Amino acid sequence: MHLPRTSFVAAIVLALAACSPSAGDGGAGNDNPRAPTQAQIDAILAEGPDATLRKMATFDYLVHYRVMEATGMVDALGGEAKAVAALKALGDQNERWLRGAQADAPRMIPAAFDGSGLDSGFAGLAIGAFGGLIAGGMVNGAVQDMSDERLAELAKAGPVKLGGDKDGKGGAELKFGTDGSLDQTLEFEGKATDGLSGKMKIKIHMDACPDPEGKLTVTLNVDSQMSVVGQPGVGGHVRSEFKLERFLDDDAHLIPDHGTNASMTMSAGGTGGGKQQTFDLKMGFDRNAGSGYEDFNDYSGFSIFRMDEVKHAAKLAEQSFIYQQLIAEIMLRGMGNGAGPWESGRCVELKATSSPGKRKGIRPNTAFDLEAIPRAKSDGAPTGGTVTATLSGGASLQPSSGKVPADAKYAYAGPDKKNEEATIKFEARSKRGVGRATLEFDTKRPQAYNAVGGLDDFHGTGTICNLGETFTISGGGNTVTFTPNNEEGGSYSYQGNMRGIGVYGNGTYTVDASEKGGTLTGTGNGCVKTPMGTRCNNGTERYTLVPIPPCEES
Repeated sequence: MHLPRTSFVAAIVLALAACSPSAGDGGAGNDNPRAPTQAQIDAILAEGPDATLRKMATFDYLVHYRVMEATGMVDALGGEAKAVAALKALGDQNERWLRGAQADAPRMIPAAFDGSGLDSGFAGLAIGAFGGLIAGGMVNGAVQDMSDERLAELAKAGPVKLGGDKDGKGGAELKFGTDGSLDQTLEFEGKATDGLSGKMKIKIHMDACPDPEGKLTVTLNVDSQMSVVGQPGVGGHVRSEFKLERFLDDDAHLIPDHGTNASMTMSAGGTGGGKQQTFDLKMGFDRNAGSGYEDFNDYSGFSIFRMDEVKHAAKLAEQSFIYQQLIAEIMLRGMGNGAGPWESGRCVELKATSSPGKRKGIRPNTAFDLEAIPRAKSDGAPTGGTVTATLSGGASLQPSSGKVPADAKYAYAGPDKKNEEATIKFEARSKRGVGRATLEFDTKRPQAYNAVGGLDDFHGTGTICNLGETFTISGGGNTVTFTPNNEEGGSYSYQGNMRGIGVYGNGTYTVDASEKGGTLTGTGNGCVKTPMGTRCNNGTERYTLVPIPPCEES
C-alpha cells in the first residue's frame, strides 16, 4: 500500500508520539538524554550480546524486506514466502561469515512478515554492532595491553588483512593507530541463495584517546546490497551509519548526563518500475537538553512502511538506536570492566621530576622539590586536570593528599632514617585521559667495591662507593672516568701520561656484580702519542670488583 506523502507523515508523527521512550531510556525522543548506565551494560553482558543483536535484527529484516517489496524483488522471487525465505538465507550466510561457523538450521518463517520470527542471521545494523563488539574487544583487550613500541610497529606496518577469497577480495582489514584507535573494514559477498544475492560492507572506527575537547568517537557504517539473480536492475540497498560521541570530564570519567551526541541515519532504496526510489530515516540527540529528533519523512518514490505498521516500525527503529548506543558504549568502556583505553596510561605521558635528581642512597631528611607534568601523547599539549600523589613510606609530602591542579608541584622530605625506602605514585586525570608515574627514594648506602685491573701496560685501582654515580680508576699516570647510565653500565673516557707518553681513549662498559663481588668490562678505542705519530687500537679492559663496607658519607 503506497501512502500519499501527507498521510504518511501524519501517521509517522502520531506513531512516534505514541512510542516515545520513557524517561531514562536514553532514546532520541528523550528531553533529557543520557548515556547508558553501567547497569544497562551489565544486563546486556549478562544476557549475552546475541540477545541484543537479535532484537536489532528485527528492524534490519523489516527494512530489507520492505525495500525488496517496493522495488519489485518480492514479486521477482515468487511472492512473500519465498522472498522471506531468501532474505533469511542471506542473513544466515552473513552470520556464518561473521562467526566463521555454521548457523543453526533454518526455522519456520511466518507469512505475514513484520520483521519478527527470524531468530538467526543478521542483515544490517546488527552486523555493524557485531563487528563493533569485535573491534571493542580488540581495543580494550589485546591492544590496550600492548606496549607503545609494539603498537607503533603495527601502525607503521599498515592495515592487517585477514581472510578473503583467493583473489584478495572480502575478508577483514584492521588498521591500528599509535594511540590504540582502530579502523576495521569487513566485506562479504554472499552466494546466491533462493534467487537472492547480497553484498555487505562494514566500516567501524573507535577512538582510544580523547581529543582536546575530551571527545571519543565510535562510528558503525553498514552497506547492505541485494539483487535478484538473472534480473538486472531489480535490487535495492540499505545503508546505515551510527555515530556516538562521548565526552570525558576533567577527572577522565565519561560524563553521565549531557555528555553524549548520538545519531543514526538509514538510507533504503533501489529501482522499482524503472524508477530510482529512496527512503531516509534519521534520529539522534546532542548534549543539549530537549535536542532529540526523529525524522521518517524524507523519501522519494515510495514509502516502505504500511500504515498499519508505522508504529511498529518506529518502535523498532528506536529500539535499534538505543541498542546501538549500548553496543558503542560497551566498545568504549570495555567488556565488563568499566574502564576504557584512555585510562590505561596510553593517552597521557606523566613526567615526574625531582630536584635534586638523585633519589637513591640519599641522606636522611633530604629535601626535594617535585613536579608532575602531564602531556597528551598525541599532540604534546598540557592536559589540564589534576594530579593526585600517594606516598608510601617516610617521611612527609606536601600537599599530603587531594587533587592538585596540573602541572602539580610538591615538597617532599625523604625518609628520616638510614636504610629506608619510600615511593610516591602520581596519577594525572583530565579530559585527555589518565597518566601515571612513580618516583622511588631510599636512604640505603649502596654496596661499595675496590676495583683492580686494566689492559696491557695500564694497571689501575680505585674505590667505587656507588655504581650508580661517577667513579674513577687510576694508575701509572692515567685516570679512567666512568659515567654510569645505571648500575649495570655506562660510558668511560681517559686521558693521561704514562712514562712520558700521552694516552687517551673512550668506550662503554658493563658491570656484573652483587654483594659478593663481580666484574667490570670496558670496550673501546685507545690511543698513544708516539714520536712516530699517534697509534690507536680497539681493546677490552677488565677489572675485578671486591666488596668492601659502604663508604662513609662525606
